[in-house]
Amino acid sequence: MLSRVDLNLLVTLDVLLKEKNVTRAAEVLFVSQSAVSRSLARLRDTFDDPLFTRVASGLVPTEKALEIEKQLLVLLPQLSEVFSQEAFDPKKADNAFAISLPTLLSSALTPVLMKELRGVAPSMRVSEYAAKANPYSSLDQSQIDFAVHFADSPNQRYVSKQIGTLRPQLFVRPNHPLLVKGDIVIEDTFNYSMVGMVVEEDQYHSFSAPITQVYKDLMIDRRPILRSSQTQVLIDVVSDSDAILFGTNCLKALRTYGKDFVDLRSEQIENNKNYAVPVHLVHHQRTSNSVAHQWMSHLLAQQISKLLI
Repeated sequence: MLSRVDLNLLVTLDVLLKEKNVTRAAEVLFVSQSAVSRSLARLRDTFDDPLFTRVASGLVPTEKALEIEKQLLVLLPQLSEVFSQEAFDPKKADNAFAISLPTLLSSALTPVLMKELRGVAPSMRVSEYAAKANPYSSLDQSQIDFAVHFADSPNQRYVSKQIGTLRPQLFVRPNHPLLVKGDIVIEDTFNYSMVGMVVEEDQYHSFSAPITQVYKDLMIDRRPILRSSQTQVLIDVVSDSDAILFGTNCLKALRTYGKDFVDLRSEQIENNKNYAVPVHLVHHQRTSNSVAHQWMSHLLAQQISKLLI
């Protein structure tokens, strides 16, 4: 039945039930009387009922029409809400979003994201999850709304946009002995301990994070004394020793940068295009028409892009 119903016919029926007159219904709908008459004929065919009988004063609804009228009182306001979506107002929005982020981005992004939301969307809620090597099943199951990922989308079910580039960067404590050398090469680091991030890889080997190849190349198969998923732990170790942190450009956005740790400049590492890792913001196609999701997607892309300059 539903596939046969033109929703405009229901609007016409609602007006006819209110006006009980074809002429007045045409005036309300801003159409001709003949157009209303044609719609009434289609309605009668659809519901297999005359719906109205003509009398001198106008139209008298049948029992079937009166039953439909009760349902239209509920149905039409709901349809109106669906098709006439109100303008999205972040100040009033109370949406909840789940986002998966690589740890090396999370430490820099989350504080600035929440500060921004406090100002423009104070009732919005964010749940942050550790990034997975393969986030697509979580997107499929609506466990997360957005994934920050190191690879483009594998198929059209997912919308992917590159929002920046991760570049490898070395960090040390202020007054580290290597800082006096200025621009260094990787061999200059061999006399110092190395610490680095843990990067998850897909157990089925369907995805290998590009950053892991950078580790292998630049660290020349050296084993770091510590690998951790906790950024602050790595920084604490570096700030209290001569160890070198193998990180990325986004760490310069952390509040303690310049105080507890500084970058160790190396043109050999930073400007090698082979070590640049694209960063994508991914969401499921089903959220593409959600104004709230579009708004959050724009905000995430904006904030993450600033971190990856």
